[in-house]
Amino acid sequence: MQCVEPRLRRRIAGLALALLAALAIPSPLPARPAYDLAPVDDEARALVARYTLPGASVRLARSGGVVHRKNYGGYNGSERISIASASKWLSALTLARLVERGDLRWDSTVGEYFPDAPAVTRRITLAQLFSHTSGMAITDVPCVADRQQSLQACARSILTVPLVAPPGTVFAYGGNSMHVAGAMAEIAAGQAWDDLFIAQMVQPLGLANTDWTGGATRDGYVRNANPRIAGGARSTLDDYGRVLDMLLAGGLHEGQSFLRAHTLATMALDRTLGLVIAYTPVPGYEFGYGIGQWVEARDAWGATYRVSSPGAFGFTPWVDWQSGSSGVIMTSGNGSLMRDDLIALEGTCLRQLDFVRRTNSTAKPPPPAAAPSSAPPRSPAPARPRLDGKGRAL
Repeated sequence: MQCVEPRLRRRIAGLALALLAALAIPSPLPARPAYDLAPVDDEARALVARYTLPGASVRLARSGGVVHRKNYGGYNGSERISIASASKWLSALTLARLVERGDLRWDSTVGEYFPDAPAVTRRITLAQLFSHTSGMAITDVPCVADRQQSLQACARSILTVPLVAPPGTVFAYGGNSMHVAGAMAEIAAGQAWDDLFIAQMVQPLGLANTDWTGGATRDGYVRNANPRIAGGARSTLDDYGRVLDMLLAGGLHEGQSFLRAHTLATMALDRTLGLVIAYTPVPGYEFGYGIGQWVEARDAWGATYRVSSPGAFGFTPWVDWQSGSSGVIMTSGNGSLMRDDLIALEGTCLRQLDFVRRTNSTAKPPPPAAAPSSAPPRSPAPARPRLDGKGRAL
């Protein structure tokens, strides 16, 4: 069993129970949907035009299913594209499945799988590797992009690079640490990453068009002996939407348990609180980071209620447990250049979906209030994953 400090374990358990309670409360839906998603369409079209994109697609869902799926520009919704850092969420969920079946623990250490690593590196945990708090250098070691190497050989190369900070003291966004975590998963499960991903994600969720060969044009699942764990997947709007549907449902897929609420609660903890922020690709936004996902929003009690995993080319997925909705914006361009507009579009999606919930309530809706696009107006939420002010589960 994973070794967790008793009080933290109790708080995570409480968070998981809160998530289950939230799922038991039906989200009121109007007999005639009042969604006004014209502003979403307008912003998506403007995004395509402003950045001369090949196209874009948007998929929005609530607990009852997909409520909006639309294409803009030259996209038809079936495109299979490189999703860059949106891959991190897929990798983290693969690891989470191994944690649940006992192959790994979130506090498994590098030293358990690579005993020859430097002493200070051996004590880095799996959770630190996947929350950018390991202290590893953030500049990719060249082998990360070398398909002629294996994941194991590349991980060993990464482990020879000196740490830039003691583990657990600094948040520095980068991919090296996640590569090492992927290699640990291979050893723990006795399978190559492709086989792990197929068994733990592709088959149970029906991800027919997702693999770890971003940039490839061949159909089917293309294998890669050295997948870029932090950013090398390619996927489609609907494949990734299936993943978000599962997350929004608290770990359920088609009525069956895919991951436990306790696991999702653990992954949603903001692990950046109290740490030095050495590097973040989203300066100006007060985002935290959990395990393989950004913590975009927390309420006044410190409860995480929105998480995401945007990629460098603009692929932007999120789940908002407070509003009971999820979404993904699919496009391919310069994500850094588009970041503010993508976050604004995400905010518009959230506001327009939440509008239905508020106007369908018997209570008088609150008056409109101005809010930045990255933090849409909040409405009363049912019980949900909760964290205290130090990022620990309640």
